[in-house]
Amino acid sequence: MSRYIIKVYGTKEEETHHIIVESKLKIMKNIFLFLILAFISCNEDDRKYQETNILGTWKLISFVNESNGSILVANDFSNSNEITISFNQKLDFTGNTVRNNFFGKYSISEREKLLTFIDFSTSEVNETEWGNLFYESLNLNYNQQTKNWKNTYEIKQENILKVFYSEREYMTFEKQ
Repeated sequence: MSRYIIKVYGTKEEETHHIIVESKLKIMKNIFLFLILAFISCNEDDRKYQETNILGTWKLISFVNESNGSILVANDFSNSNEITISFNQKLDFTGNTVRNNFFGKYSISEREKLLTFIDFSTSEVNETEWGNLFYESLNLNYNQQTKNWKNTYEIKQENILKVFYSEREYMTFEKQ
């Protein structure tokens, strides 16, 4: 059984008003759909930007404590050394201090701003104070249950990476 709705308009003005209202609703619906699609594609672009922007080699330049305003740099230590870490597209990382190498796997979540070291291997043999501070800071976010290191992060101006080891403390890396 088919059902038909017949609309009867009393005047030409009522019919014109109805057509205008329907047209406005269609335009608003199209604008809403466009905004949803634009938002989704922007989020996807942001994630790809963050994922590809972390790729490359980064040099540790400081430890920052926003709570007390302190900043430690390599020159603050008598036997400091350069510490670098490199992230690649296969979600592997490698790095080194003067005395030790480290490597493993990582994942990145743009939505949560989370950099997770899934696997982290190193020897930490005869490490310098600067190197020990690096390892100790990373280990603050080690999770015994998941057996990985979860750190929030930020990338600023495309060449500064902040890896947080507490809410207001982070390591600052500069892209090389």
